[in-house]
Amino acid sequence: MKLLLIDPPFKSFAGIFSLYFPLGLTYLAGAAKKAGFDCKILDMDAAEPKEGSLNYSREYEHYSNYVTSINDAGHPTWQLMRRLVVDQKPDFIGITALTTKFGSVIQTARFCREILPDVPIIVGGAHASTMPDLTASIPEVDYVLRGESDETLPDLLNALTNKGDLSKVGSLTWKKAGKIVHNPDAPFTQNLDSLPLPDRQALLNPEHYSSEDMGIMLTSRGCPFRCSYCFHMWERRVRFRSVASVIEEIEQVYREFGTTQFSLKDDSFTVRRSHVLSLCEALKKLPFKITFNCTTRVDLLDDELLTIMKDAGLAQLSVGIESGSSSILKQTDKDITHAQILKAAAMLNRHHIFWTGYFMIGLPTETEEDINKTIDFLRCARPYYAGLGVYNPFPRTKLFDQGVQMGLLDPNPPLEHFLNTNPKDLFFKDPKKRVLKIDHQKFLELSESASQKFHRHNSNLFNLIRRGFARRRAYMYDPALLKRDFGRGLEFLGLGSLLK
Repeated sequence: MKLLLIDPPFKSFAGIFSLYFPLGLTYLAGAAKKAGFDCKILDMDAAEPKEGSLNYSREYEHYSNYVTSINDAGHPTWQLMRRLVVDQKPDFIGITALTTKFGSVIQTARFCREILPDVPIIVGGAHASTMPDLTASIPEVDYVLRGESDETLPDLLNALTNKGDLSKVGSLTWKKAGKIVHNPDAPFTQNLDSLPLPDRQALLNPEHYSSEDMGIMLTSRGCPFRCSYCFHMWERRVRFRSVASVIEEIEQVYREFGTTQFSLKDDSFTVRRSHVLSLCEALKKLPFKITFNCTTRVDLLDDELLTIMKDAGLAQLSVGIESGSSSILKQTDKDITHAQILKAAAMLNRHHIFWTGYFMIGLPTETEEDINKTIDFLRCARPYYAGLGVYNPFPRTKLFDQGVQMGLLDPNPPLEHFLNTNPKDLFFKDPKKRVLKIDHQKFLELSESASQKFHRHNSNLFNLIRRGFARRRAYMYDPALLKRDFGRGLEFLGLGSLLK
């Protein structure tokens, strides 16, 4: 029996370069393969060569293209998807759902049912977990899997294949006698080493991924912190893979794809110091050299740890800064201070580590002064790269619930709303009223100004050079990364036309 897992198109519709890799689907492909199913992954943003803008300062405008495209049934991307789905001849279709691209999820299900009317359609992912009733209300969707699906997906596939009892499949939302039924939650997998390694060989169009893409992986699952904008699917518990399992995956990816640059996508990589130290020691013993990047928190770093990580191959590190305003930073519940941020920034700059700081504006109670403080704080922290996002509310988070109480958000929009609304506006009752204390036009001006200042910071020649210098080891091991990053640098400088 054949399973086709689909990651719906999103960045390709918006005209933005996709930095995304469907790691979750490769885990599910490994689990399905272990259960005896033939599985392929169709990542629609990689179904064609990855192209698009790297200037995220106009992301909102790009998303308007997305809305137009997903509603155009004759769009070339939808035509391509129909053809690729039919070519695979699947017995089951699984679709992963993120909130920002839920409109594309809806259309993917509709087009799959249109071309393969008898094939069961399963939807999982973060949005399916936060809004299972809404997801199950899509007429073409037969089954919804909530939460972690490494074990429940094979259970469901076996039940469907053998006409088993669906009521015994944990975390399943399904339709029975015209009503939506929610089975009890399945427990999380406690021993992550018991799960198969991600099956990257299941990816269709592997030539459209770089070796660095193939190096995206996890060494743990979960985060113990309480950030108010995060959906805590794993209930603030962290489970760790053994160092031996992580090394096994690194060796496999190196052997199969020649990857030497790895991205460790743990929510907070350095949350357990002993785990990091043991892994770094093992990395240094590999018979080949690698570099890696990771994400963590400013209060989980120190000079000794950075020295050890850098010696083991650390090339890039990302941290959340969020806001330059003390009052707004407090509302994020990150439980960090600006003093801690600046201390970590100084350490990272002193160690010459390419680091990214993520900032956010547009929280419900933010003022013009708060936004200006965030822009000013960028100059104080001096990250090699600074990401700026306008706050986007997600269900089952503390800030989302507060937004509902303030009258800003609608917690139950209808399905069609996701097809006709900019992904940045999905839950707002009035997109022109995102914050309480700043009128719409002024907020647009502040957002545009902040975006342009962040883009100028990122495209500054000095920052481009120091980012390149920090990645020099990665370039030595994989010259193709140098070529790709050089092209990105030209685009940042407004010289992208030279590549053509």
